[in-house]
Amino acid sequence: MAAYDGIIIGAGHNSLVLQAYLGKAGLKTLCIERRHVAGGGLSTVEDPRHPGFLHNTHAFFQRAITAMPWYADLELERHGARYIEPELNVALLTRDGGALEWWTDIDRTVASFGEFSRRDADTLRRWQHEFVPILYDILIPESRSIPVPPEERRVALEKSAAGRRLLEVSALSPLEFVHQEFEHPTVKAGLLFFNGLREVDLRVKGFGHHIAALLASPAKAQMSRGGSVALARALEAAVRESGGETLLMTEPTRIVVENGRAVGVETEGALIRARHFVVSSSTPRRRSSICLTRHSCRARCASRSNASSTTCSRRCLRCISICASRPAMRRAHNVPSLRAPLW
Repeated sequence: MAAYDGIIIGAGHNSLVLQAYLGKAGLKTLCIERRHVAGGGLSTVEDPRHPGFLHNTHAFFQRAITAMPWYADLELERHGARYIEPELNVALLTRDGGALEWWTDIDRTVASFGEFSRRDADTLRRWQHEFVPILYDILIPESRSIPVPPEERRVALEKSAAGRRLLEVSALSPLEFVHQEFEHPTVKAGLLFFNGLREVDLRVKGFGHHIAALLASPAKAQMSRGGSVALARALEAAVRESGGETLLMTEPTRIVVENGRAVGVETEGALIRARHFVVSSSTPRRRSSICLTRHSCRARCASRSNASSTTCSRRCLRCISICASRPAMRRAHNVPSLRAPLW
C-alpha cells in the first residue's frame, strides 16, 4: 500500500477535524477506523419501532459547535451541517414537578434559579458578571493557543487582578466551588450536572473555575439537524475534499516503531507506512490494546530508567500521540521531535 505523510487511528470527530486541516495543508493522510462508519460518538440510529424517529446514541447535543474556528474553517455548512440552539437550553427536572432551567437568556436563567433560592440567583449573577472578562480576555484566548508550561502560565496570570482571581478559583474542585458558593441542593446538583457533561472529575482540584466560566459563557447546547451523525457526514465531506482517505472496518494490530519513531501501522492485512507521523485519537485503554512492538520499546525504556512495562507503554503511547504536535507541546512533555513541525 502506498505510503502516506501521516496515519490517524480512529475516525472520531477529532480525527476528522485534524485530517481535514492536514489535507488543506497539503499533506496526504489516511484514517483507519475499525467500525463500518466514521464519526465515533457522532452516531444516530433510526428507531425500528418508529420509522422516522432518529436517536442519538452518544453525543445528543454539541456545545457551541457553530462558534468553533474549525466549523467555519472547514466550511461545514457548505457540506450540509445545520444546527439549532433551543432558547430553553438545558433543564433539570425535580420530583415535585419543578425544573431548574438554563436559558440562552441569562435573565431567564437567573429567574429560574431564584425560584429555588434568591441568594443563589444573586450569586449566579455575580459570578457571571465577574467571569465574563476573565473568559474573553484569558480563557478563550488560551483555548485557541499552544499550551504553555504550568509555571509559566501561573507567572503570567499573577500579573493581573483577573489572572490572580482565576488562579484563586481554579485552586478549588468544581465540587468545592459549588458547596462554597451556593446553598440550595437542586441548584448545586444542576450546576454540577451541567459541568459534569464536560467530562471533568468534579472532585479534582484545579477545575473550580469551570463552573464560573460556564456561567459566563455565551456558548450553549446545540442540536444537529438530522441527528449528530450529520456533523460526521459533513466532516467526512471536508476530509474528502481536502484529499484525505479513510479505511473503514480495519483493525490496527500494531503501531510500528523504528529507531524511536512511529513509522507506520500494521493491520490484519497490510503494513501501512507513514513518512512523518502516526496519531491516535482513541482512548488510552484502546491504544494500549494495540501492540506497540512491546519487546523493543520496553527494552529501550528499561535501559533508560528500569521502567516497568506499564510505564514503558505510557511513554510510548505518549510519544506516538504527541508526535504530530507543535514543538512547544513536545518540549512541555519532554518528547523528542519526530519530524519538522507541521505548522
